[in-house]
Amino acid sequence: MAQIFTSYSDREFKEILSEQVKGAVREALHGETAEKQTAPTPNLGYRSRAETRRLLGVAYSTMHYWEKSGILVPDRIGRKVYYSDEAIAGALSRKGGQSK
Repeated sequence: MAQIFTSYSDREFKEILSEQVKGAVREALHGETAEKQTAPTPNLGYRSRAETRRLLGVAYSTMHYWEKSGILVPDRIGRKVYYSDEAIAGALSRKGGQSK
């Protein structure tokens, strides 16, 4: 790992540090930043219940109904529920929807 050394005056260093701390506090108080909220979800193969709901644009009750009807089949790991990208694509094709 390369190290880069720069020289800052005390005042410049304090300003840079102050801006970084302000940004970190702002993120902590207001949750994720707009950049993080609009960043696309990486294709991991599995999505959480919340991610799937946002992706499909449906309510949790609709997902529950689709699960009971066999339209959207979840995978469970312990108590956690995940949906594979293949299951999501299959649900969209069965319902005649288009993936985003």
